[in-house]
Amino acid sequence: MPSNVKELRAELKNLSSSFLEEENVFRKSVIVFNFVETILKNKEAKKAFDSLVAEAAEEINSAETGSEEDILKTKLCCGSRFWRHFADLDAVHSIMKKMRRDKDRRALKKLDDIICQPYSANLFHAAFQVVGGCVLEKMEQEEFLKWADKSGLTWFDEKRSVLYIKGLKVYINKQDKETNAHKILKYIFKDHRDDLKDNFFYSEIAEDVFEDLEYKIDQNSWQKYYDTCKRINEKIVSGTKNAVENFLIFNSGKRGCLKINPEYL
Repeated sequence: MPSNVKELRAELKNLSSSFLEEENVFRKSVIVFNFVETILKNKEAKKAFDSLVAEAAEEINSAETGSEEDILKTKLCCGSRFWRHFADLDAVHSIMKKMRRDKDRRALKKLDDIICQPYSANLFHAAFQVVGGCVLEKMEQEEFLKWADKSGLTWFDEKRSVLYIKGLKVYINKQDKETNAHKILKYIFKDHRDDLKDNFFYSEIAEDVFEDLEYKIDQNSWQKYYDTCKRINEKIVSGTKNAVENFLIFNSGKRGCLKINPEYL
């Protein structure tokens, strides 16, 4: 299971548990708001969410012109079930979002009407379970379909610190310590897995990965990233017995950047 799914599952479970334990209406509403925001602000979760919304819309539209049996089937479909439960969360999320935007506390009365009903605890518990479960399952499906067959692909196994290039294996770290080479490859293949053809600037890597606040000041700070790219290429040449050369294309200077050689993508 991808680490992103594990982390998100834990975060959503924690929010769901906190809702059940909390008694204050406003704080319960904040938890619902955070639950929805957690999904919408996670790139992969948002993609799964959008896919579920599209499925729900398609199922509902098809039911409108179908038979009674079609309508019943639609009500049992994942997309429709997801949408019905998300509507409960969205009612609170929308009020909280508007209240924050307009600085209008009068919306609190509406929250009382939603949160304080005798059935509210069970209603929102079910909504958390269904919406969170559907999103996580969709993410797992996408991950499986995307990475099910990695033979012949170029990818980085961050847990084992192994770089695979067209079926060839290169060990980047042989110890538990994360080297600069490991960190840069993780940045490329995990954080930017959908942008592998892009240029990655040293300045961005310095800020996002190394929190190098001196990069803009130190005129020679680029050398660290240039040297790391050089070591990565040397390690790849050695690990593939010269089968893979110039895996990274990179240059020097403060505005320097690196990219993966398109030949290996």
